[in-house]
Amino acid sequence: MDLARRLLEADAAVLGVAWTFFGLTLDGSLELAQMVAARIYDTTRGTVTVKSMLREAAVQSGSFQRGDRSQVTEAITRSEKIIDVLEQLISSIRTRRNEWPAHLDPRTVADPKALQEKASLTVPDLQRVFAETKKILIVISGWYEGAVGELRFLGHDDYKAALDHIRQAKCSQIKIFENEFGPWDGPARKTVPDAAIGTP
Repeated sequence: MDLARRLLEADAAVLGVAWTFFGLTLDGSLELAQMVAARIYDTTRGTVTVKSMLREAAVQSGSFQRGDRSQVTEAITRSEKIIDVLEQLISSIRTRRNEWPAHLDPRTVADPKALQEKASLTVPDLQRVFAETKKILIVISGWYEGAVGELRFLGHDDYKAALDHIRQAKCSQIKIFENEFGPWDGPARKTVPDAAIGTP
């Protein structure tokens, strides 16, 4: 999700280095994010989900390292209320997963716009589902394990270095172009030092 958000915010001059690559990466990141969100709120019986974690937490409320049963129960109840508020977005994500990324529904193939109307979802909506879910997981695991920390994996933001290298190389190309031919009139790069950039 973070990669998709960063690509959506990236300057055209950077993305223009490889439109197809970045476009496919963006689309793939958004589809994978939807698949993961659908998976952690799956309704298939017996699957491990955020809801099943909360049910298990309620059963084991006496084994938490922090807080007494009533505090743990209160945290579980607050978490369930958050999920209730997210339910419409989760439903849209599930519908989209079932009709496009996971399975090609013939109705969606025939009329892709109908899916957007039936299961409307924006990038901020998807970000909200992940942000709220992250809060739930941090709170419940913090009560259970007695420790609180960020939910990240090693190298989660290594794309920043790649985008920065591309940005620096593009800045250099723009400077060379401007020294030889005059003002740059290609896709704008806002942070090109000492370069007079034209409008995109």
